[in-house]
Amino acid sequence: MSDTTVELSNVAKRYRLRRGWHVTSLRDEVGRLTAQLLRRPVPPREEFWALRDITFSLPRGEVLGLVGPNGAGKSTLLKILSRVTVPTSGSFVVRGRLGALIEIGAGFHPELTGRENIALNGVILGMSRREIQSKFDRIVAFAELDRFIDTPIKYYSSGMQMRLGFAVAAHTDPDVLLIDEILAVGDASFQAKCANKIAELKEQRKTIILCSHNLPSITEHATSALWVDGGRTRMIGETDAVLDTYLEHVATEAASIHTGETSAGEGLARIHQVVTLNYAEQPETRFDRGDRVLIDITFSAAQPLPGVVFHVSAHDLQGYPLGGVATDPDTLKITAPVERGVLRLTLDPILFNRGAYSLSVGILESTTKRYYDLKRQATRFAIDGPRAADRETYGHVYYPHRWESLR
Repeated sequence: MSDTTVELSNVAKRYRLRRGWHVTSLRDEVGRLTAQLLRRPVPPREEFWALRDITFSLPRGEVLGLVGPNGAGKSTLLKILSRVTVPTSGSFVVRGRLGALIEIGAGFHPELTGRENIALNGVILGMSRREIQSKFDRIVAFAELDRFIDTPIKYYSSGMQMRLGFAVAAHTDPDVLLIDEILAVGDASFQAKCANKIAELKEQRKTIILCSHNLPSITEHATSALWVDGGRTRMIGETDAVLDTYLEHVATEAASIHTGETSAGEGLARIHQVVTLNYAEQPETRFDRGDRVLIDITFSAAQPLPGVVFHVSAHDLQGYPLGGVATDPDTLKITAPVERGVLRLTLDPILFNRGAYSLSVGILESTTKRYYDLKRQATRFAIDGPRAADRETYGHVYYPHRWESLR
């Protein structure tokens, strides 16, 4: 038997973009049909290539981390491997039983009970009826849903459905496991079970493909990484090398492109620019953990704004909030119109772990919390940090620490 468990050769996926079925699109379809009948040229539908020429192979026991921006094609790749969709061209082989934690509970029926959905979802994942029966008690215990197992799952919370879906998938004994951001959801107990299951499968030398925007998760679990961008392979190889290059790209892109989204405010104050600078007060988008980072916010105000508050919040690559800071309305005041003002925030030291982050900046009234302006993803920056061999820290935030033995 081949030691290669996953193999892709020039896999590509194309979607034909169409508008919804409203009057205009029906008119378009009638026009296309008429043109075909009259043998007139028919304009082609717009095409979108989600993947192009993806080629790689994974030996047994490999843990591959998928990285890349939203819309890069990572989820499409996992859907092809799990046979949710088929490639437009190219071929792929998955040897052995496949387990997919792509969309938790995707095979559930809301009108059926938890018990009935275990049977349904188990069959979808390739388990026999006898196998489902033999593992039923373990699945229910794992999901911690014994009191609700005969209740229709339309009455389950999203967290309960998530636990049940993971419990079924975790007991398929897969040879290849696909995971899409599953480690970022659920409560602490659920995430611990996810991590323990991954550890168990790694010990059994199962092949795992993990898709995550959380770079510490990739660093912690993956033995190799694939960077996908625009549907194409940008780089594949050893985890540290791929992540270093990916972060370099994110930092370079952040330096040249600012993708701030401004909300509909009242126009009494505006955020015009947000720039990150290094200790020498030079524009910079890549820092080392522990550096001094300066954040300059250029703004204007049409009139005095008593009680104004500026806030800056940090987000990971997927947009999850990581906390932030705000000004004191009793200390920082706008007492007259401001044509061009600059407010500086100093983070010294910056304590984010290795990864890529964005900043959102807002101006609001302190009492009513009404926004004068809000710029989401006002700027992006990257943080370098310990390489994968350093396992002393994890997550997004670094906590200065010291270990000592008291005995």
